[in-house]
Amino acid sequence: MFCHFIAFAAIVFNSLAARVELDWDVGYVFGARDGYTFKRGIGVNGDSPFPPVHVTQGDTLVINVRNSLDVPTSIHVHGLFNNGTNYYDGPDMVTQCGIPPGESFTYVLETGDQSGTFWIHGHTRHQEVDGLHTPLIIHSRKQPVIDYDEELIMTFEDWFTTEFAVRQAYIDSLEDIRTLTSNFPKALINGYDGNKTAPITFVPGKRYRLRVISMSVNNWFKFRIPGHKMTIIEADGVESMPLEVDGLILGPGQRYSAIVTAHDSAQFNYIYNGLIPLMYTGLINYRDGAPVKTIPAPSNEHLVWPEETAMQVADKQAPLPVDRQIELTMKKFTHTHHQHQTTLGNTLYKPVLVPTLYTALSMGDLATNSSVYGPQTNAYVLKHLDVVDVVINNPELEDHTFHFHGHNVQVIETGPYGNLSTENREPVAHKVSGPWPMWRDTIQVHGFEYIRVRFRADNPG
Repeated sequence: MFCHFIAFAAIVFNSLAARVELDWDVGYVFGARDGYTFKRGIGVNGDSPFPPVHVTQGDTLVINVRNSLDVPTSIHVHGLFNNGTNYYDGPDMVTQCGIPPGESFTYVLETGDQSGTFWIHGHTRHQEVDGLHTPLIIHSRKQPVIDYDEELIMTFEDWFTTEFAVRQAYIDSLEDIRTLTSNFPKALINGYDGNKTAPITFVPGKRYRLRVISMSVNNWFKFRIPGHKMTIIEADGVESMPLEVDGLILGPGQRYSAIVTAHDSAQFNYIYNGLIPLMYTGLINYRDGAPVKTIPAPSNEHLVWPEETAMQVADKQAPLPVDRQIELTMKKFTHTHHQHQTTLGNTLYKPVLVPTLYTALSMGDLATNSSVYGPQTNAYVLKHLDVVDVVINNPELEDHTFHFHGHNVQVIETGPYGNLSTENREPVAHKVSGPWPMWRDTIQVHGFEYIRVRFRADNPG
């Protein structure tokens, strides 16, 4: 009977799936999204920002991309597995050649059993920096961890006043990068200047699911609504056990869903904060014209923020048994003009001449030899279905995020790494996840820390 029920459920699930087709003309747009600086960016169908994409779990998303730029382009769905269809994953010269100017390419993206909060962005020549990105929401067919009345999308992104290519060319031209004047980015919230974005409307007593997405490139965002608690129910498209926090810390590419319950009274409006570390604020509007309630800012140590090891996965999956271990240590290279580049290991990555996926598919038995992928790719060849335990060490001051294409990873533990005595930093604690480690596709590795994650190599390519 149980087997028959599972088969019936699968048939019903597949029969409900739809094919959602979009036509995207990727081209240059001009505007001042930060409210101050008019610059050339990249958009879709003449718009920047362009609309979020909504599909339902099990749907097939088809995006017909026309490249109207004067350089190649490609797109990546951040967090989608593309299991068995790696050639739709998007990284230029890794899983595909870039789409040439004036040409088109169709991405056929199967959502399968995935649901949650994702985003789509350019994956050629850092085009996501100039605006080629938008949220993707895959609505679940299952009951949520916590019921809610309405959902809202909140996006955070850093925004530079010049195009990426122009800024990079200028940096490369400097004989000594230490002469570079500060060009700290501004912040966009929901697509526009973080201090001028439209208010968020709360109706008293309603429960909201906030889908919070960092479409940032370099900067972390801290998001908080003083006077309101948040309960996390999802991270990076994976449902979590409810975790109450005061706010969210998002590294580039990370996403959360958090439940926020509106107060019963519309007596006051409230201010939310977005920090990068410049402070950006917006309005939570309970009632037009209502006074803003002043809430004293508590010290950071009295606030509860989500930690990688504090979250637990909703389906209560225990840590996977390990077949193979890999340890990677970040290293900072300093060039003659004092520009820094961070690598994993002792090899500076350089793009290959043939997409890596094409090499894997065309080299026959040699495809298992890591050297065929080039001396500056630092490639690892994994055995299909092995569980791989990966330790990433960060001996430097700067924090980093890592995104795993085609996989989620279990966050097993974090702890101290490197010489903290050279910096004015608090001691780093060793933290181990609980019995059901959280799965996610984008992790934070803080300065002078290591992180241990684990995944099953079940997506060949």
